[in-house]
Amino acid sequence: MKLNKDFALWNKKKNVENRHLSDHYYYAGEHETDTSVRLLRYNATEVQTVKIKNIDEPLRPYVDANSINWFQVNGLTNSDLITRIVTEFGLHSLDAKDILTPQHVAKIEEYDKHMLFILNSTYYNANNKINSEHISILITENIIVTFTESNKPIFENVAKGLESNTLNLRKKGTGLFLAFLLNTVIANLVESASKVEDFLEDIEDTLLDNKSDQSDVGQQIQVRRKDYLLIKKNSQPLREQFSKLLRTDTIIISKDIRPIYNDLADQLQFVMQTLESCRETISALVDLYISNNDMRMNEIMKRLTVVSTIFIPLTFLAGVWGMNYKYIPELDWRYGYFIAWSVMIIIGFLTWRYMRKKDWF
Repeated sequence: MKLNKDFALWNKKKNVENRHLSDHYYYAGEHETDTSVRLLRYNATEVQTVKIKNIDEPLRPYVDANSINWFQVNGLTNSDLITRIVTEFGLHSLDAKDILTPQHVAKIEEYDKHMLFILNSTYYNANNKINSEHISILITENIIVTFTESNKPIFENVAKGLESNTLNLRKKGTGLFLAFLLNTVIANLVESASKVEDFLEDIEDTLLDNKSDQSDVGQQIQVRRKDYLLIKKNSQPLREQFSKLLRTDTIIISKDIRPIYNDLADQLQFVMQTLESCRETISALVDLYISNNDMRMNEIMKRLTVVSTIFIPLTFLAGVWGMNYKYIPELDWRYGYFIAWSVMIIIGFLTWRYMRKKDWF
């Protein structure tokens, strides 16, 4: 526990340092994946994987002018290497700061011959625990560089699309390839938002079923609320920035693929609508959860009240017969003990019967 706390404090310190202008920036995330570089090169006829012999050497010599060159940088722990790659392909070292800071808000930067995308994607693992992945995309006319925090195959579907030449991808420029990359990120956001909505519906069914176990429902609501906030944090800035792509007029995004970007914008709009629905559902679930707790408390108080009411006359009788006066007529009765029990049982039963008839419980 102390180790995790120290690691979190270390990340927070690096994040603060990255907020200042400097000659050197640090990776401020939680992943400890060693930085590796993989090159996937393709043209109209073939797709080939090129082995990077030494990642400390410049990557520019690996670029083939007659092909599209996709450099996949996995792991951001080597901040010096990330900064060198960014500056090598024509961007400023400040752009490396954005890439190295997972807490950075999503944005789209346009330059004369470059575009830089700072994104944050979410996905659920096998244990239904949400994960966030900081993704950056640097793109020029024939070069794409993707930066991911981990070595998870986030863009595996894009590689498969290249192999199968989906939508004639290999014959198009980097604009269509960029659309495939963005579609992967947005599809993860859509799936995550839809999954949160499904989880909330399950919680609602549990709350509406009085016979179900609701002991941990409050914790479930809180977990899904945090999931909702994370997805919203990653989606809303991207939707606001995405309008730049729909208005831009660059050689990267041509008019013939503009409908694809419109479709991506529609998917982002769907995410925001789903999240709005989740927000309203969470608010309703909190109210329902509190209401159910109040009802359960009322039921408990009702039962306690019934028991107390039944025993009030019995306590009175026990108090009378328990007084230490010498002359109490009942003390001399041979069957006084049994008569006392009978009287108390009859009074208790009549009290219970009366409350049942009045439908008080």
